[in-house]
Amino acid sequence: MTGIAKGFFMTAIAYGILGLGLGLSMAITNDHGQMPTHAHIMVVGWLSFSVFGFFYHLFADSVSQLAAAIHFWLAQISLVGLIAGLLLVYSGRPDAEPIAAISAIAYAASFILFAIIAVKSTR
Repeated sequence: MTGIAKGFFMTAIAYGILGLGLGLSMAITNDHGQMPTHAHIMVVGWLSFSVFGFFYHLFADSVSQLAAAIHFWLAQISLVGLIAGLLLVYSGRPDAEPIAAISAIAYAASFILFAIIAVKSTR
């Protein structure tokens, strides 16, 4: 596994560890206020990024490297923003809602780009 595939898979592992850490912290403290943040880290970070990594590994020869790189960076940056925004919102900072909202829209754009890449690559 190399390139974008490896990048997505390695960051998926990092997000999985981050999500597990947050989940353990909530369990230990019996404070589940960050459950939405934990869920987003695990589903978007661990699950989706793992799928992206395997897809790019399997279809490396039929994917535009520029499109894949744009997808990678847009997904990474938007997820970091989403995590930060959600952490702030669920820590009692409703003024951070625009950070989460803009980041969610950016992640949606990255997923739509992935869908276009996947459809073109699997024809």
